[in-house]
Amino acid sequence: MGLIKTHVSVQAQTYRNFRWIVVDGNSTDGAVEWLGGLDNDYTDWKSERDRSLYDAMNKGLVKAVTEPGYTLFLNSGDTFHDASVLEKVAQAIAANPTQPKYVYGDYCLENSKGQLREVKAKSFDRLKLGMISSHQAMYFENQRLSEIRFREDFPLSADYCMIVEFVATLNPETAVLKIPGILCDFDTTGVSQVHRFDALKEDLLIRKRYMNLSSLHAGVLYLLHYVHTHTKLLRGQMGS
Repeated sequence: MGLIKTHVSVQAQTYRNFRWIVVDGNSTDGAVEWLGGLDNDYTDWKSERDRSLYDAMNKGLVKAVTEPGYTLFLNSGDTFHDASVLEKVAQAIAANPTQPKYVYGDYCLENSKGQLREVKAKSFDRLKLGMISSHQAMYFENQRLSEIRFREDFPLSADYCMIVEFVATLNPETAVLKIPGILCDFDTTGVSQVHRFDALKEDLLIRKRYMNLSSLHAGVLYLLHYVHTHTKLLRGQMGS
């Protein structure tokens, strides 16, 4: 069960001032029974039916922002890269001249064989081109986050839209902090490219609606991503 894998990673963190908020979608895989058996002071869990992944993430968001600090979104199976990640993030935030609102770093993709591939986070000014890191390597300041929600009308790209809206009014010089080093391992088991082209269409709408890009500009980016995705799929088919 991916949730146990995530919990082991959470439990190992050297930095201890955190809450682990778990939103379970009324699952029947034993997760509820396992959660009920946990005996610690940092787990806050709830199990109930939800409409979608992003509905569940919004429930966690609402609970998380009731206290000051930062929120990180990990899906079941995702892990911190090592036991010192939260400590490194906390130290970087404390050492920054101003309190950042948005913090992010590098990440690793983990396949079904447990093999890791490092991915470098992109510079903040490339957000209009797409995700600059995985959301599992992003920390959102709670006061600002309380004003934002994942938009369920984007079932494939709501995370991208949330990030775009979150940073829309931020000053990159003072409110954005990029931390060097790998922050998380993103579990790609079961991730499919089948809906990738549908996600590109959602990204197009997000750029027009929430980044105020012109139809021409957003359309050019859509075509570039379309060609890139199609090329990757062809290479995968030829290599198989």
